[in-house]
Amino acid sequence: MIGLLATGRKKLGHSAPVLDFYTSPLFQKSVEYAKRHYDRFYFYNAKDGLLLPDQTLEPYDLSIKTFSIMEKKVWARNVIDTFQKYESPDDIVVYLHGGKVYRDHLEPQLEQRGYDYEIPMKGLGIGQQLAWLDAQMKGASSD
Repeated sequence: MIGLLATGRKKLGHSAPVLDFYTSPLFQKSVEYAKRHYDRFYFYNAKDGLLLPDQTLEPYDLSIKTFSIMEKKVWARNVIDTFQKYESPDDIVVYLHGGKVYRDHLEPQLEQRGYDYEIPMKGLGIGQQLAWLDAQMKGASSD
């Protein structure tokens, strides 16, 4: 099980590893969930594309919402091209976390390359995602 997680809008004002750089509660809970449930996990953002958990980032201000449709398609192709260097589509399921604005472009790229994927929190708003993650973590800690 491989996680592919969105980052977040709230960031530190200085360089730090990905796991520390993003500060939103949704990001932090997603990381905790990924650590407990996935064999490996990766991140993506609008600026850099695919990110490794130990990769160090510098502060930036860029949103995929400002990209044209073509820029979003190129971005998604680049994310999955890089992802493919680490993970073969054989015998894995990718769990895609993140907003629809990202998923709309990542999903076709995953499909084209033959990845099986699921979207655990599809259709949930941020508050619902936080509640879902809390419930999953509570369930995992009592196992």
